[in-house]
Amino acid sequence: MGPLQLICDDVLTIEADALVCPAHKHLIRGRGLSAQVYDRAGEALVSECSQLPECPVGGARITSAPNLPVQYLLHTVTPQWSSGDQWGAEGVAQLRECYKSVLALARDRKLRRLLFPALGAGTNRFPHEIAAHQGLEVLHDAQDDFSLLTVCLHSPAALAAWQSVDQRFFG
Repeated sequence: MGPLQLICDDVLTIEADALVCPAHKHLIRGRGLSAQVYDRAGEALVSECSQLPECPVGGARITSAPNLPVQYLLHTVTPQWSSGDQWGAEGVAQLRECYKSVLALARDRKLRRLLFPALGAGTNRFPHEIAAHQGLEVLHDAQDDFSLLTVCLHSPAALAAWQSVDQRFFG
């Protein structure tokens, strides 16, 4: 088994070098997991984020992770799912770029154990099968550079969807 694992757990309770956090472009408290991270990290995170430049969709920024079991937060702005209309391909490409951006930042900082949520599949409404395919393709290609890449899903149904995609396309 390689360093890529899929689990179902509370992503805010797992130890790693860094947690990938879906972000608002102004690095302010967003919805979903972003809100949970900001609520737990508190004013120290708000203050640190206020010093950083805006982050484009697909980009990444790094901060400390106060009050969390990780050393760093890798913030990335995920695209909104557009229901597969003519703009859908751009959103899919942007979602892939989120993974690539955080992995590049992690490599630069020599971070070896990364924790991912299902980027784009929460409040931004990407179907899990599409989000999984994009994320897993990038993560499988990068796994030699890391000691552990964990995708932590929030429900058994989400985990099953990601496992199905992983087995079908990458297993």
